[in-house]
Order: sequence, then C-alpha cells, then structure tokens
Amino acid sequence: MPRPDRTLSGKRRIKKSREIIEVFKRGKRKETPYFSFLYRRNNLGYDRLAVVVNRKFGNAVKRNRAKRRIREVFRLLRRDRGYDIVIYLKPPARDVDFQELKKAFLSVLEGL
Repeated sequence: MPRPDRTLSGKRRIKKSREIIEVFKRGKRKETPYFSFLYRRNNLGYDRLAVVVNRKFGNAVKRNRAKRRIREVFRLLRRDRGYDIVIYLKPPARDVDFQELKKAFLSVLEGL
C-alpha cells in the first residue's frame, strides 16, 4: 500500500465542475508560457487541484500525460495554504521537460 504522502488523495482534487467554474469566475489568474494558474481561497486548510486541458492540446494520450505531470508537480510542491487551484494547460506544455514545468509551477507558487 502506498504511503499517504506519496499519493494525491481524492480530497486534494476538485471534482465538481461547478467548483472549477467558480475558480474560473471568481479566482485570480497568473500566466506562464505553459499554463494558466487560477486560484481561490477554499477555507479547507489544504490545497485542492483540477487540471483542465483542451482537445486542441493533442490526443488523449498527450492530454492525460500532461495532466499526470502537473498533478505530480503539485504533489511534490504543495504547501497547503488553503487554495483551490485550477491549471489550464497550454500547447507548449506538451514538449517541455518535467524540470522546466516544475520550475514554472514553483515560480507561481512563490507569488501566492
């Protein structure tokens, strides 16, 4: 059985579309070359994540791989400040290496 700190549990994901839409409407936005970072306070005491990828990004394999990579970066860098975070991936994220993606994510987190 995996250790709890090595997984991204269900409570750390935003699953309801209305909650994602709420972050899009009322949240703040930060841009990177690879993704749009939208965030909003959630009063839960821990961060939650949703990853949104448009079909123009690529086929299902490319979209799912990109989502897995973002979730892994979030898992590694989470700070638990009580935000709902929605990541909207841009096409340049397809070809970037993991370390560059991690660096972009960290630069946005430091600005919160």
